[in-house]
Amino acid sequence: MLLGHPLIVICPACGQEHRQTNLLSGNTFGGMFWSDGSSFSPMMPDLPYFSVCSTCGHFFCVKRCEQYESSDESVYELPSLQHPDRKDLSDALTRRLFEGKDEEIYLRTRLWWSMNNTNGQERENQGRSDDKAYLENARALLNLLTTNNQYELLTMAELHRNLREFDTCLSLLSLIDEKRLEERKHQIEEACRKHSSNTFRFDFS
Repeated sequence: MLLGHPLIVICPACGQEHRQTNLLSGNTFGGMFWSDGSSFSPMMPDLPYFSVCSTCGHFFCVKRCEQYESSDESVYELPSLQHPDRKDLSDALTRRLFEGKDEEIYLRTRLWWSMNNTNGQERENQGRSDDKAYLENARALLNLLTTNNQYELLTMAELHRNLREFDTCLSLLSLIDEKRLEERKHQIEEACRKHSSNTFRFDFS
């Protein structure tokens, strides 16, 4: 992992400065990957694409903010950018604080992840079809994805598995022939055939 001088990101509403890691290069070696697409990699930090101002609470897209690099030691006294929580994500989607389909997919995917509660190696999907908010977000996300993209197909299959729609999950998995997705496809299929709907950590050993 190679880092540059920290980035200073300025809230467009009140001008509060925030610190963000300036990642020049990284890798996913030693990373952990879950079936819903979320991951943790020590050498590839998950940097916020959207954040909430620590001072005024304004929700903003980081890439559209004024920002600059700084080598001054005082930058470490600034608040760091944080990922929006479930409430912030839900509110941003309701108020349509995004631009275009890709940003909506990003926010709905993050909301989905936030609803899949972490529990050791698995994440208990306590939402699914018996949770209105979980169901509405899952359906909206499915409507944004396309079967023309193999990675999106995998996401669609996993969403249907989380919703306990196992036949649909298996049908979508059968359309995936991308070699790089073979192991993920196999493990999701295995969980589906066991009628397991929990999000799980992939085993690549």
